[in-house]
Amino acid sequence: MNRYLRYVRFPFICCVMGLAVIFVAKGGFSPAGLQAVWVTLVLLALEISLSFDNAVVNARVLEKLTPGQQNFFLTWGLVIPVFGVRFLGPLVLVSLAGGIGIGEALDAALHHPEHYHELLELAEPRILAFGGMFLLMVFLRYFFDEAKTLHWVQVLEKRLSQAGRVPSLEVAVALVILMLVATVLPGPLRSDVLFAGLIGLVLQILSTSLADVFGGEEEAVGRMAASGGLASLVYLELLDASFSLDGTIGAFAITSDLGLIMSGLGLGALFIRSLTVMLSREKALDQLIYLEHGAHYAIGALGLLMLAGVVIGRWGWHVPEWLSGLIGVVLLVLALGDSLRHSRRHQTLPSSH
Repeated sequence: MNRYLRYVRFPFICCVMGLAVIFVAKGGFSPAGLQAVWVTLVLLALEISLSFDNAVVNARVLEKLTPGQQNFFLTWGLVIPVFGVRFLGPLVLVSLAGGIGIGEALDAALHHPEHYHELLELAEPRILAFGGMFLLMVFLRYFFDEAKTLHWVQVLEKRLSQAGRVPSLEVAVALVILMLVATVLPGPLRSDVLFAGLIGLVLQILSTSLADVFGGEEEAVGRMAASGGLASLVYLELLDASFSLDGTIGAFAITSDLGLIMSGLGLGALFIRSLTVMLSREKALDQLIYLEHGAHYAIGALGLLMLAGVVIGRWGWHVPEWLSGLIGVVLLVLALGDSLRHSRRHQTLPSSH
């Protein structure tokens, strides 16, 4: 147990220190100080529940990297999702969707959080289309794989694997879903959503393809190995970004305090990073054989929910973040239970002869 706990020791210390700073800065034992700590904890739990399946998928990619690249992902790589995705990313999208400058968007974020939230809601369909298509492609490319032999839900996954014989079928399926989403949207928004979704699709294909190509030469050429690691790191950051987009939007439904949002989601991302490294270095996915399947089902569900959010957003409705987190947790728990049962059966087989 101590071996596993050491992975979360650093994020736990950071969490305690961060909460202490928020507690003091917001007024200590005053109602405002206690509420700020509680909101930060809620945001932290939101990030972990939405992104734990991300950690499972990232762990498999991380296994292909060197220890140095893994440490980079855990440390400096954290800057990109925390400050790039949760802060700079929404600023850029708000600027584009609202037709305002970056400086004006930054001023709204720092000094007029309610107005910034309104601008972020204006950009929400484009954000959800990008993230939803990226995650949907992750799901489809995993199951539409002719070479895939290990199946969790046999009746479904065998058929999807066989369908993978058709070249680029997953791209066609994703594009059909994107077009169906776009057909119910008004004209100006339709083109923006289509463009954002296509960017998500292209980036997913490009990042995974580069990682596969360079990774195949890893043993033969050192330079290509380094390129493969770089491509994998880019893919990890893009995947993390897609997960973070939904949580960033949902966080504003909890609080408009940008500092608390950055703190809560950032601390949650730090825990996810540590869990990713733990799963990778302890080779947990080799023992829990269905956990990766459950994570990809959760990713597919989140991607579809994000795309559904684009549609129902027309009427001012939102897909609650707790629903996304709950679906992911349930799927992962089911996959974990089946993995443990399979492992126990496998261990008892030799003794029965």
